[in-house]
Amino acid sequence: MILPASFLVGLFTIYPFAQAIYLSFVKYITYKPDEIGVFVGFGNFIGAIQESFFAESVLNTLWFTGISVLVITLAGLGVAMVLSQKFKGASLVTSIMLVSWAIPPATAGLMWRHMLQSTGWINKILVDLGVWQSPVYFLSMPKVVQILFAVVAQLWQQLPFATLLLLATMQLVPKSVLDSAAMDGAGGFSKFKDVILPFIRPAVLVVAAFEAFLALTNYDLVFTFAGGQFGLISYYAFAELFNYNNFGYGAAMSVILAGMSLLVIFIILRIVPPEKLYRYSFTGE
Repeated sequence: MILPASFLVGLFTIYPFAQAIYLSFVKYITYKPDEIGVFVGFGNFIGAIQESFFAESVLNTLWFTGISVLVITLAGLGVAMVLSQKFKGASLVTSIMLVSWAIPPATAGLMWRHMLQSTGWINKILVDLGVWQSPVYFLSMPKVVQILFAVVAQLWQQLPFATLLLLATMQLVPKSVLDSAAMDGAGGFSKFKDVILPFIRPAVLVVAAFEAFLALTNYDLVFTFAGGQFGLISYYAFAELFNYNNFGYGAAMSVILAGMSLLVIFIILRIVPPEKLYRYSFTGE
């Protein structure tokens, strides 16, 4: 029964990954056909690491990933808490939030790039309101600030997922436990810290892990937002593969990126064992 699914997984997941590993250990530059397939061991990895841009790309990737995970997880937690109060129109707000999640990341990056340009509507509105006298060139600010703007675009695109998952988990908290906490005099913050948060902690970690994977491998949103101005590892892997036709270097960077993702998986599984995630997901215990 699982053979068709296994075939698809092998075709679209296992084979490309195995091909990337193979390319990372051989020389494969399309304009040097005589050297294609020559085994170089860890030469591609060493060469990629020694590139002048590599260290900065790692820092940019970690910076973008860390801030994205923190901001999206905390924002999703806050919005989920507000929506869990079941106020009038909460379902409408939840439905509207899904719009940004349905928009492709590349489109989201372009939208925010246009909004932040000197002629974009953000500048237009704030100038018309007299907040400042002339347009602000957001996209010419220092690289660190531009990464923060890219995080805002990532937040806008990914917030619905984090919110809906955490909101669904909050609804599993037994009402009797919340009522008991209220009877014991627990206020809103105490109820959240001592009752709700311990119950939904595995879901928070799942959201953080998922957002970390997306941020580490992010290419489309950041590229359409800023091009290669603050290159992440994913950007340089793409550039080596398709701009410079150096499939060996590009594959090596992709494998390094995969290793960083596996490290995140390892850390999450050390914090929350798989059996606890399974029991939590299916029984709510």
